Amino acid sequence: MDFCVLWFLLLLRVVQYPQPVGDVLDEVTHRQMELRAKFQEEERIRLEREVEQLALMQSGASWRDLLRSALQPWQVWAFAGLLVLLLAVWFMRRTRSHGAEISCKEEKEKEKEVENETCVYDVRWLLEKPVEDLQTSCNRTMALIDNFTTVLGRALSGTFYPVLQQAIGFGSAFEGWAAREEEVVYWVLIPLTPPLGHIFHLERDTDQQKPGRNFCVCVELECSCPRDYQGTNMLCFQHHPDVIRWRTRQPNLLDTLCTGSYLDVEKTVQWFCALVEANWRLLPQSRSWRLELLPSKRSCNLSLSNSQESFQVKVLFGVQQHASDIFISSQHRGAHTPSTTWPETYSVAETKFFRHMARQAPQDDSHLKCLQLLARLLARKVLSIHSIKTSVTRLLNTVPALQRHRRHFLLQLSDALEQLRLPLEGKPLEHFTVGNQRFLEEIRFSPDVQRARPPNLFHGLPQDLAVHS
Repeated sequence: MDFCVLWFLLLLRVVQYPQPVGDVLDEVTHRQMELRAKFQEEERIRLEREVEQLALMQSGASWRDLLRSALQPWQVWAFAGLLVLLLAVWFMRRTRSHGAEISCKEEKEKEKEVENETCVYDVRWLLEKPVEDLQTSCNRTMALIDNFTTVLGRALSGTFYPVLQQAIGFGSAFEGWAAREEEVVYWVLIPLTPPLGHIFHLERDTDQQKPGRNFCVCVELECSCPRDYQGTNMLCFQHHPDVIRWRTRQPNLLDTLCTGSYLDVEKTVQWFCALVEANWRLLPQSRSWRLELLPSKRSCNLSLSNSQESFQVKVLFGVQQHASDIFISSQHRGAHTPSTTWPETYSVAETKFFRHMARQAPQDDSHLKCLQLLARLLARKVLSIHSIKTSVTRLLNTVPALQRHRRHFLLQLSDALEQLRLPLEGKPLEHFTVGNQRFLEEIRFSPDVQRARPPNLFHGLPQDLAVHS
């Protein structure tokens, strides 16, 4: 059996043994093999691409299946609802902001209309209402300040503090008009003179950067020795200040209200306010009025009130120049006025001029009405009260009294506006007091003020667009 199997395998080996081929047959076979190899390579590449595409499709399907399995249907709807809600909120905010812009513009337009209507109402009210008689209130104010100076003068006797002289009322209220009745302020100037043994010497500040004319009050000790015995054993403020201080037990002015050798505005104001507060109960007005001192560095501001009314008084201090109506005062000039600087003021002279014109004017004179109207409409916007007063003052000095009748009011108003318009064309509006050598004889000027060059009150305004508008 095994022998038969062996012979069968040997016969099969002989039958399947490869036959030799020739060269031609071998070349054809080789070409077929190359074609088959190329075909197989192309098939391999095609199959790889199909496998890659199938893998990508299966991956996308797996992500979709994953999301579907992770998110339940109610969660999908909740997410969609949240998106819709966010879109609605964004749309509402955008609509609201747009509406706010429109309402803001409408409010501004309404405010402008209300302002114009108020302005028209103010003009009608001012034209129809007579100028308020402020004389009674001015008399009440001066009585109060005179009582103060009298009481304080007694308290200061025997000291070496400045001597308080009779107060002088100035400003619009004492000129007979007010831009706004509810804002009437009564300005008062108290002249100061040097105490015994002291001298005030005015020194001009030559700093051109500061506006106006400014001075410093130099305080010097006075020599009281006879001419032939200066510096001897006779007591003298200049030669024996320590002995006099020890004997009188009073400091001299240089020790109290001066910074260096110059009278200090702020120290003077603080000193006066302390005296007012300490001696208020000695005044008869204290029984019917309540006094409040308002904070200020360069003036003593008094606010008086009772159950029916109230009024405010601002007290300035000054030193007279050459027995004239020109003073250097404690009023501020600019934001940073040094405490030893005393600006020159012409307010007392201007008030005397208005009072003189009021006495010369007819009963129905309208110059105060014109001044009040212009101050009410133009002040605080682009023009100062002083500029408006200057334009009206120039008209008063040139227009005869008979032509200032109420029936000529519109003409006066037009002339005053013309005075204010000319500086916009480059023409100056010069100060009415400084350099005026043809002023009223009853108003006294110092020689240097009359010779000074008048400043242009509208310097720089031709380039100001707000003024033109």
